[in-house]
Amino acid sequence: MKYLLHTRAGEVRMYVRLDEDGVELRDGQLFWSERGRQKSAHLKDLSRVNLKVNFGGRARVVGIMVLWFRDGTTLNIFSADAVGRFDRQRSATYRSFVQDLHDAIPQDCRSRIAFVAGGANNNAARVAGALTLAAAVAAAVAVLWNIEAITTEIVIILGLAGFFLIWPLSRLMSANSGESYRPHRIPENLLP
Repeated sequence: MKYLLHTRAGEVRMYVRLDEDGVELRDGQLFWSERGRQKSAHLKDLSRVNLKVNFGGRARVVGIMVLWFRDGTTLNIFSADAVGRFDRQRSATYRSFVQDLHDAIPQDCRSRIAFVAGGANNNAARVAGALTLAAAVAAAVAVLWNIEAITTEIVIILGLAGFFLIWPLSRLMSANSGESYRPHRIPENLLP
């Protein structure tokens, strides 16, 4: 089955635009295009499956699946549009692809494949630092704003602003924790 999802070979990093479009699951193999050339790999050769989420604009998340194969090949599969924004249709396609891929992995190979949420390259320390910095800034604003001038309304506004700034970061941090998951039970927080 063919899925219209953006792919990128190699290590995860920032991209201006995702050019490659389309990944296919067929006969125990995965097919994709890399710089105009057709590539393929057997699912039995997977060594690691990483599911991650990232910001996709307007407090929505996009899914990123990173596949590592035993020959060193790395493939990133995105639920986002070409410039990294949330895309409702691609998100639905991505959810189907993630489930279909996990179902297609041969049972006898699953024990040697690492199924990880986030992973070794996740940014949990950076996100924790951002959360701490956001809390410190909110506290500094309250202190610098003459404490006697603070009214209940200001406290409520600052509290709500803090919540809406910190909640998406904490969601990403917990989803990308680096913990393993079972391939037959994919956590919902890892899907857009």
